[in-house]
Amino acid sequence: MSSGRATIFASKMFSTNWMVCALVIVCVSVRQSLAAPAAQEQEYPPMPYEYKYDVEDQEKALYFGANSQGDAQGKVIGGYRVLLPDGRLMTVEYTVEGDSGFVPKITFEDNANPFGKGKK
Repeated sequence: MSSGRATIFASKMFSTNWMVCALVIVCVSVRQSLAAPAAQEQEYPPMPYEYKYDVEDQEKALYFGANSQGDAQGKVIGGYRVLLPDGRLMTVEYTVEGDSGFVPKITFEDNANPFGKGKK
């Protein structure tokens, strides 16, 4: 074979090899996606839980906290509060039950001074 024909032959062979590799990859991918059905995720009932935290630092004017409680039926009741830079205390109380989604009740207390409230 002359070198010109050898180059054309090698080029076609290289191109053919790439086509075969691509075809094999596609076939394997399709086979794997059809062969194994997705595993069914097991659904678990809601687990009761409860948490609460508070942060209070009068020197740095930090006051915030949260609490949440969930029952075995999936109902969640909770809230959080934060002292805003303008001196108001924002409180959010919420429920989540069934298909109702997140239902908040938001209140603001003007000129709040929450530091030391409820401490004995």
